[in-house]
Amino acid sequence: FLGAAGAPFASRPEFQAIREHKKINAGAQFFQTNLVYDPDGMEVWLNELAKRNILDKVYILIGITPLKSLKIAQYMNDQVPGVFIPDSIMQRMENAGDGAAEEGVQITLELIEAIKGKEGVNGIHLMAVGWESIVPRIVEEAGLLPPDFAPEPEPEKNGRAQLAPA
Repeated sequence: FLGAAGAPFASRPEFQAIREHKKINAGAQFFQTNLVYDPDGMEVWLNELAKRNILDKVYILIGITPLKSLKIAQYMNDQVPGVFIPDSIMQRMENAGDGAAEEGVQITLELIEAIKGKEGVNGIHLMAVGWESIVPRIVEEAGLLPPDFAPEPEPEKNGRAQLAPA
């Protein structure tokens, strides 16, 4: 599939929808968004896409990264183009102090819940930059696994876990 970046917060949503439309006209079949921490703002973007009849022409994966610390949240908000973290989330991370990592997990779970089922959203891309160990917990607690899912045990060789063949 040919994909393109979806950018809900790169510019005003009505202008960004024009850019996304051009990407579809160029052959994009799916969008993977920048990181989303503002589901209401994302919905404004989705509504602009709907006005242009885009939602039935493309699959959309919403990018989410759990925030591990206030410092990471500040960096992403200030330095990563297209990422907007609302003041309410920044305040929660600051108030959490030493519990910021756990607060970041709770925020991630709330974001997933707010995003699941929105018209035009076809999936979530959970990006755990440097914090991959938290992914199984988030996926399970967010209810993203099918009920009959059972992970396969990792094969071992010489006492070391090995990647399973594809």
